[in-house]
Amino acid sequence: MELEMRVVDLLLERSLQLLLQTPSSELRLATELSGCAPTELMDPTPFLDPHSLLLTSGIGMNFSDERTWDAFVERLAEVPVSAIVFATGMAHRALPPGLIGACTKHDVPLLEVPAAVPPLQVNRFIESLMQAERLAVVNRGWTLADECARLANQDAEVVTLLATVFNVIQSPLAVYDAYGTVIAQYPALATWTTGIRTKPQVGVLSIPLPMGLNNPCRLAIREKDSESQLASLLGPVASIIALQLNRSVIVDASRQHEIKNFVIACESWEEATHLDVRRAFVDIGLDARVATSVLVADMSGELASTSWQLRVALHEKFQTLRVTEFGDRLVAFAQNPRMDFDEAVERLLHIHDRQPLVVKGPTLSLFELRLSVVHALQLVQGIDRPQLAPELGLSAVVTATAGRGAKEAARKFLAPLWEHDLKRAGPLVETLRAYLDNDAQPSKTCSALFIHRNSLNYRLRKIETLLRLNLGSVEGQATCLIALRLVDLGEK
Repeated sequence: MELEMRVVDLLLERSLQLLLQTPSSELRLATELSGCAPTELMDPTPFLDPHSLLLTSGIGMNFSDERTWDAFVERLAEVPVSAIVFATGMAHRALPPGLIGACTKHDVPLLEVPAAVPPLQVNRFIESLMQAERLAVVNRGWTLADECARLANQDAEVVTLLATVFNVIQSPLAVYDAYGTVIAQYPALATWTTGIRTKPQVGVLSIPLPMGLNNPCRLAIREKDSESQLASLLGPVASIIALQLNRSVIVDASRQHEIKNFVIACESWEEATHLDVRRAFVDIGLDARVATSVLVADMSGELASTSWQLRVALHEKFQTLRVTEFGDRLVAFAQNPRMDFDEAVERLLHIHDRQPLVVKGPTLSLFELRLSVVHALQLVQGIDRPQLAPELGLSAVVTATAGRGAKEAARKFLAPLWEHDLKRAGPLVETLRAYLDNDAQPSKTCSALFIHRNSLNYRLRKIETLLRLNLGSVEGQATCLIALRLVDLGEK
């Protein structure tokens, strides 16, 4: 996007009859104008915008000291002004030699307005042309917004909108969330730093997106043009990008209560029947005939900053999505991936390398989906980084089969250990938990309990005697592990 109004354009306009009185380079004459500033002040610099054109008749400048002219032009060069247009015939019959010398020294183009041309004509010409330019920019902005709105109506993702804008302005763009993190950008290879919200960057225009939030996302653009021109051009399309970002929240929020009910139904194995789960699944607006993937992420503390990144990534990778947050967990159900599932998962697993996040692969069976939900919710509590969950989890299976009879049998099975601990103040139950939590490895168990190896061996033999099983066998360890999990479920 280029401005049409340049210094050289004024010289080429025959009606103005302007004369260049300094040996200015082609580069200086190609300087774009930000506006015209008619003034007779000795020091107008506090009121000038960079690259504005100064129009003056020199009224009140009746001095011949070259140092005074030099100081006057030096201040203007620091703004900088694009050029000085000096009208002769009113206060000065000819251009002051000191002004010509100062403009030459500081490389500021000096244009003379002959007495036959009223200075007001120069100002009107510039303003009318720039007004036409501003109108053209606004029209281009609405045309761009209309194209982005058409794409948004076709469920285009935010990156697609950014690519459309890039094709017009040819400058990299990015969307930052309220935490100063990039959640979408185009081109993908462009580099952006964090914290643009709190620390503006030179050469980057940051536009807040109208999202109805106290801390909205921001659109960042590498500036190649004037800030005002970019802001005018991108104002309308910023609203479309904001609406598209809000789409994920609005769509998800409209089903938030239903999504929570479905999660609760999945966890309530004793209270909720399979028919209850199916009804809850239909209520969230997903198709039971389509494979469904599950994502659960820990959003506590500083991890809350990944919320927008996860939502945008999920909407980019899946056509159908339901997301909600309750407590410090984000739970998402996704269908119809836009690409290969493994590629979609790869993107989700690399948003934050220290975020407890679990993705469960697509399932067609509602029975299996229910198990996946429970597995993901339990697994996310014990990890410290993103992972694709294994197909089967022991805790989830135990939860699914934990009827009243199984829980009562588990309590009866472990009762001898509790009775022993109560009578003799011995930590047999604690020892059994530590032994199983440390993968039945004696050295790790001793370190966790701060006891000697002989003490551990004594306790393990006592547990085997009371429970009448062999803790050295896989079956004995599995039996104890399942019993402890069933008891824990009964205590919730």
